[in-house]
Amino acid sequence: MGAPVLVGRQRELTVLAELFERTPPDSAVLLVLGEAGIGKSSLLREAESRGRARGFQALGLVGVETEVALAFAGLHQLLRPVLDQVALLPRSARETLSSAFEPIERPPQETFLIALAALDLLNTVADDGPVLVLADDVQWLDPQSHAVLAFVARRLAAPVIVIAVMRSGYEGPFLTCGFPELTVRGVDDEAADRILTDHAPDLRPEDRRRVLDEARGNPLALLELPNAIASAPAGGRRPPSLSDRLRRAIAGRLPQLPPGTRDALLVAAVDPGDDLAEILAATAVLGDDTVAPHVLAPAETAGLLNVAGGRVAFRHPLMRSAVLQAESLTRQQSAHRALAEVVTDPRRRTRHRANSIVGPDDRMADDLEAIAAEALRRGAEPAAITDLERSAQLTSRSAQRGRRLLMAAEHACGLGRLDLVNELLRTAVRTDLTDLDRARIEWFREVLNDRAPGENGRVDELCDIALRSVGAEDPDLALNLLLGAAARCWSFDTDPATRERVTTAVEAFPATAQDPRHIAALALADPVRRGREVMDALARTLPGDDSDALLLGVAAHAVGHETQAAQLFLRSEEVLRAHGRRAPLSEALSLRVLTQLALGDLEGTAGLAEEAGRLAEESGGPRWCTTALVCGALLKALTGDAPGALRLADRAEPEADRHALGDLAAWAQVARGVAALAAGRNGDAYRLLRRTFEPGDSGFHERERFTGLMFLADAAVRSGHRADARRLVAELERVAQVTPSPILHVHLSYARAVLASEEDAEDLYLAALRQDLSSWPHLHAKLESAYGSWLRRRGRHEAARSLLRTAQEAFDRTGALACGDEVRLELGAMGVPFAWPESASGRRRQIAELVGLRLSDDEISLRLDLPTAVVAMYRETR
Repeated sequence: MGAPVLVGRQRELTVLAELFERTPPDSAVLLVLGEAGIGKSSLLREAESRGRARGFQALGLVGVETEVALAFAGLHQLLRPVLDQVALLPRSARETLSSAFEPIERPPQETFLIALAALDLLNTVADDGPVLVLADDVQWLDPQSHAVLAFVARRLAAPVIVIAVMRSGYEGPFLTCGFPELTVRGVDDEAADRILTDHAPDLRPEDRRRVLDEARGNPLALLELPNAIASAPAGGRRPPSLSDRLRRAIAGRLPQLPPGTRDALLVAAVDPGDDLAEILAATAVLGDDTVAPHVLAPAETAGLLNVAGGRVAFRHPLMRSAVLQAESLTRQQSAHRALAEVVTDPRRRTRHRANSIVGPDDRMADDLEAIAAEALRRGAEPAAITDLERSAQLTSRSAQRGRRLLMAAEHACGLGRLDLVNELLRTAVRTDLTDLDRARIEWFREVLNDRAPGENGRVDELCDIALRSVGAEDPDLALNLLLGAAARCWSFDTDPATRERVTTAVEAFPATAQDPRHIAALALADPVRRGREVMDALARTLPGDDSDALLLGVAAHAVGHETQAAQLFLRSEEVLRAHGRRAPLSEALSLRVLTQLALGDLEGTAGLAEEAGRLAEESGGPRWCTTALVCGALLKALTGDAPGALRLADRAEPEADRHALGDLAAWAQVARGVAALAAGRNGDAYRLLRRTFEPGDSGFHERERFTGLMFLADAAVRSGHRADARRLVAELERVAQVTPSPILHVHLSYARAVLASEEDAEDLYLAALRQDLSSWPHLHAKLESAYGSWLRRRGRHEAARSLLRTAQEAFDRTGALACGDEVRLELGAMGVPFAWPESASGRRRQIAELVGLRLSDDEISLRLDLPTAVVAMYRETR
């Protein structure tokens, strides 16, 4: 290949070889992960060498930390060599890419459309031969480019290979797409010794041992640490991390460079671009002298960067970081000032000027706020946040400075960057905020709070602040505040008067009736009495973006329209996943799992629940961590793992109580009740489920009680509490006259039939089964199972067999093992052969054999130590 041999990388090279050995070439994606300096970029260069040798056209991009706020900068870097082929695309695709790359007045189109156009362009290029896309330091791509890269990689059909490199510990859509991963670790001792021998053969033995110990197989460290460690005093204080050690080792070389080279190196470090001509021009301004064409040659020789094709690239991101840390703030500001004189893009010029200033400058602050507004129009929220934060730093007036910090915090909140929101708020509260901005602080308090037990007074306070915001002509803020008040009503399950206070305040703004926040606030504040109104609004309103879909999904779930909620959460999830917005993605995933469990759609839910739980632990906060626990508990209960369900419920309940999450406390009780049913503890099941219908109980929630009605009816029949359950059903029949909530009405149809008298039962079963239950697979199978059991007990075996077999297949398909076992007992009692799931345990197979043998209770106890519940079910089916 002509490339240097990579030492100690046989495993990684084998993976690369497999990518290129396909004949004919096909699309493939590989995500390479590892810590800083571990050798990921070297593998990428090796991949480029191998690809070119096999006839691939190589397209590359490198994420740069200073460019993360520049929308589509990475995508432009990738496609720049092939933009001449844009003319081959349809007009719509050409205009779409132009909107992303050209400094035109109109905003770019949606990222989704830009991603489609980029995909079209790559497919067009691949028509002339296979393409290799090499993406280094993906973690530092701007969010738009990161989203497009992930989108394209998932949909490639042409002969295009994508190899992306990310540093471990970072987030982003490329990491959540499920691509094949290659984790690069340190080389083994033998390889490390060979690298060190080749690079620093004259090290003293004690220094050699120290380098090997410090580097721990990290190739960059093996190359960079010898000089630094050899010159450091033995036993001296060491920096806390490998990255810090490497930066200091790299920075130690800078004083040896000529002054002009250091100037050019500094300009390259502060310049988000990589254009050599621009860097040389700014270096001339910085040094107030002409610059030799090869001024960067000493930096190349020192291994800090590479210059090729009129482009400048640091050999490793730590090189750029080391240069910036080694230079004073005054020198960095001078470099920004020099760049401001030579760049042509007005936005970049403004940013460089802003970074060259010491002290307040209100005109520059105003200019930065203006380009922040432009960045928002272009969908570049990270750039807007950076511009607003710097604008605030340059603002002399305290109130204005606070307002700009809150604007930045609001956009950071939209991105799920709650850490940055907290940081910005801590600075903002130290300014002289206006009354309106103090109202904004109250909204942020609602966004960031853990919803510790509150009182109705806090809801009233939020309503008052909202109404004052309208008086100050900020209905947008008022809606946000009322949404926070409504969320408290939902979580705390507040009294009717408090609910009415919120809905009345929301309806004071009729102009916002189609705003998703308006609809969600009504739904959360009073899901039962406003259910019909909310469902009508949902039918008229289409989501405009991912945040709209998420809010409308919340509204749909709140009123019990779980089918629509699941669709909205799925749409929101897809967009959030593509954009790598992990915090709101945690919310969307958790809610999607919740709705799928409410629908009884268990297929694929386990994997989704696991991902939701992982994301919640990383970035979701207490509500979504607790949601993940209750979802896991109910999922385990429905699939027959009663002990696992109880363990998760035991963890979820105290968290729900501590954060006053009444809806999740109700779900935890339902999970406990379903687990008790699965274990045959019918009396316990009824007692647990009954609590969710008892006002004043910690497990009661006015709307979420609907979720447990079907299971309550089962427990009532099995434990002899029919009369009490019928009284609860009668109460809910009255509620059903108020709200068209689908979850309430389908559960009522089940409960009516199961609890009915002998003369009414069949008509009610048939009426329930005539409904469209295609979106309610578990409830549908439960109805068939219950009706089939009712028919069997009356000797109508032929009709019973058909229903029971259909129910069994549905339960097996979804993994509802406990329900499937009950149906097998029914079928076995009729002598009907049935197929046992491949995943069934030997113990459950023995149960099936016992049912077929029709043993006595004593014989069952002697042959196998069965749970009392199984014996009881067997006795009933004989």
